[in-house]
Amino acid sequence: MTPQKILFISHDANRAGSQLLLLQLLRLLKEKGVPMHLLLCHGGVLEQEFAEVVTITKLYSTENTVSNLSSKLLQKVRLHKLYEKHAIEKENDRVVAELKSQNIGLIFVNSIANAEVYYDFLKFLHHLPVVLFVHELGMSVKIYTYQEHLSFLLKKTDHLIAVSKAVANHYVKNYDFPADRVSTFTLIDHDHIDEKLKNAQRELLEKTYGIPKDAVVIGGCGNAEWRKGNDIFNWIARRVLQKTSPLEVYFVWVGAGPQHEIFELIKSDIHLMGLENRIILIPPTPQALDYITRFDVLLLSSREDPYPLVVLEAALNEIPVVCFDGAGGAPELIEADAGFVVPYMDISAASEALIKLILDPSLRETMGQKGRTKVLERHNTVKSVAKIEAIIQKYLPLQVSEKHNQ
Repeated sequence: MTPQKILFISHDANRAGSQLLLLQLLRLLKEKGVPMHLLLCHGGVLEQEFAEVVTITKLYSTENTVSNLSSKLLQKVRLHKLYEKHAIEKENDRVVAELKSQNIGLIFVNSIANAEVYYDFLKFLHHLPVVLFVHELGMSVKIYTYQEHLSFLLKKTDHLIAVSKAVANHYVKNYDFPADRVSTFTLIDHDHIDEKLKNAQRELLEKTYGIPKDAVVIGGCGNAEWRKGNDIFNWIARRVLQKTSPLEVYFVWVGAGPQHEIFELIKSDIHLMGLENRIILIPPTPQALDYITRFDVLLLSSREDPYPLVVLEAALNEIPVVCFDGAGGAPELIEADAGFVVPYMDISAASEALIKLILDPSLRETMGQKGRTKVLERHNTVKSVAKIEAIIQKYLPLQVSEKHNQ
């Protein structure tokens, strides 16, 4: 008899935290022989990497279903909308048939951004148990889902996994989700990241942007958006640069490009502050880790960030972190010994913390080493995967490899 599969759902394949975390999880579960299938709601740059790990059903076809000439002719005879409706229904029927053929036994919803798809499209699977992996706090909930869809998904969820205590508390407190059905979990594949760090191009920043080799680099990372606090990053940069002049200090943000709505705004601010030669914006890139390895300090300027992967990557690379209290899960790792946790949106306190680290290389080294130690202790890859596997086994008993447990 064919074993039942876990259907993982991802809202897209963009290079962002929840998608990268899911990709790591799928790789590790594949090694354990877990039967899986992925419903990909939209595409993205990681699509090929997902395809190398798991079979995929695409919810939204990227193919043009009708030629431009045919489209114009159809519009003239007012049949275009009818044709579109028929094409969509035909595509949906294909997706449903494909999913039904997969022998699904459990739904693993990665992110509340998939609440609408679960609510509207996957009605034929609503009888199956659901594990929901949440990466979002209040601000993101309002951006990425509707209350009706989220409430329904939470009602159907058998077990909720949160990336940090801050996120877990949000759903217990604000949605009355039963605390005894909540687990906190995040994943970082230490071996995979360490291998990448070993082969990282640490001089890429100097080679590409002409930064002096002895410069102190304060880094930020993530898609440019209001939630990530790119504007706050720039304000802190101005204050720190004023107070540390004439030291060679540079602020570098990896992941801010013209495709982001606020890019021109933050670029304009940098120009008007006269800091174009000291605040560098690097577009989204698969070489992000190469740039991150050159950071001396990570500044997490986010207004809200559940538990960003870049904090774990920085800590593994022995880079201390400065972050805001109350902005998400990062303070749970950083505490008082792997960097500085400053009051929420306190630009002055964040600036002073950075200045301390800029002026004291030994403090950077000590705090960076502590960060790596804590990631290795608290986010052991083998234990993390075993934790997810145990949750899955509650709702879908599987025969899997014991490779990681030997």
